[in-house]
Amino acid sequence: MPKTISLVLDDDLARRLEAFAKAEGFDAAGALDYALRTFLDHEDRARAAIEAVVAATRDGEDGAAPGLAVHHDDIRRWLLSWGSETERKRPRSC
Repeated sequence: MPKTISLVLDDDLARRLEAFAKAEGFDAAGALDYALRTFLDHEDRARAAIEAVVAATRDGEDGAAPGLAVHHDDIRRWLLSWGSETERKRPRSC
């Protein structure tokens, strides 16, 4: 069910909204609807990406999906071997 809200904009934001709406063929309400949907879609994708990284990190030692996590000790040994005669191959997900 649609919901009506009141929004007070400062002069600069109101001018920017009017210019955007005119350029894109919206009225003010359509421009705000578009902007809010775009913002919320972006935030949903960002939150999902963060949650995926946190889950992969949390599960890393116990076998996250291949390529998502490498144990700290493996990275450390690899870096410490750089330039030596026994330089190690990079860990799988690097």
